[in-house]
Amino acid sequence: MQTSVHEDYLEWILENRIESLDDDTLQVISKKFDRSRDMVRNDLNHIESTGDIILGPGTAVQLTKQGRKTAECILKKHKTLECFLTEMLGMDQDTASQQACRMEHETSNDTISRLNRYLSRPGRCRQERRRGCAQPCDLKPLSFYNEKETVRVAVVRGPRCMGRLNDIGVIPGEEVTIQRKLSNGSLVVTIKGSDIAISPEIAASVLVETIE
Repeated sequence: MQTSVHEDYLEWILENRIESLDDDTLQVISKKFDRSRDMVRNDLNHIESTGDIILGPGTAVQLTKQGRKTAECILKKHKTLECFLTEMLGMDQDTASQQACRMEHETSNDTISRLNRYLSRPGRCRQERRRGCAQPCDLKPLSFYNEKETVRVAVVRGPRCMGRLNDIGVIPGEEVTIQRKLSNGSLVVTIKGSDIAISPEIAASVLVETIE
């Protein structure tokens, strides 16, 4: 069995709080993983042999300490990646979830930790805002700053701007120096050693923070 499939089973058992492999649950698993019931049973027997779950008595199933740790790690990766894909890249929820399922198995713990710290900052993620996080008071649009000031990109608002900004390197974490402010509101900025003109609309959509 592929490691990714193994991990998907553990993640699904944890997220759905599965405690019994009754006929209805086996049917759901069979449909989700596109495998016959016999294949699902064989998969679960293999996962038990690795020490990640305990089967029985009867239809009972439970994650071991080792299995729960793996499942929690994969679930955290999934949620973090899904949030990043919806918030920063503007994907719809279903597409983001599907992509996160593919990416979660290959993404390092360090990458997830960095993404999670970024997304957990106040006001950075709509999922966090729904839990009552306050809007940051220290983030202002790029157009707010003066010529020759260097700032760091913190948030890009609006998925329609993402493609253009990604292409020119204006992404969260990058440093930008404002070279000139034009009369029409456009900016000429330096990023990664190149001078780039940015429209007033884009300048207003890029929230930045000062560099300490």
